[in-house]
Amino acid sequence: MMAEIIGMFAIVFALIFIGLQIAASNREPRAATLQSAMNSEISMSAVFADHAGTSDKVITGAPLAEGEESRRAILVYNLLMTESESRHHQMNVGYLDHSVWKARQSMLPQLASLPILAWRESLGGISHAPDFLALLDEMVSARPS
Repeated sequence: MMAEIIGMFAIVFALIFIGLQIAASNREPRAATLQSAMNSEISMSAVFADHAGTSDKVITGAPLAEGEESRRAILVYNLLMTESESRHHQMNVGYLDHSVWKARQSMLPQLASLPILAWRESLGGISHAPDFLALLDEMVSARPS
């Protein structure tokens, strides 16, 4: 009887220990993902600073000049949309908190409705996540005209 009680406590202790180890191992990928998101944000800020006029026009939907400004706008737009899709995925799998995603989400309806480039049809467009594309469609259709 005593051996069974000791065995039961040993099993409970082992399960608690394993649970703590799993929790600790889950924190590492979340921290790495958050750091990666912040590094990406810093890199994007540098691109936007280098091309501030074009970036402002992309974000506000202002008319673009033909030629180089339009090409830069396509790159800035694709950068924003690809980063947004990445953050959406990271939030869905639990690596990013909703608050980190929420800041980007607020500008998506405006971005998704810009006629700069059909982002879905850009290189790599077939790899866009269907749930993210559906979210964009929903946001654009719900946006006041």
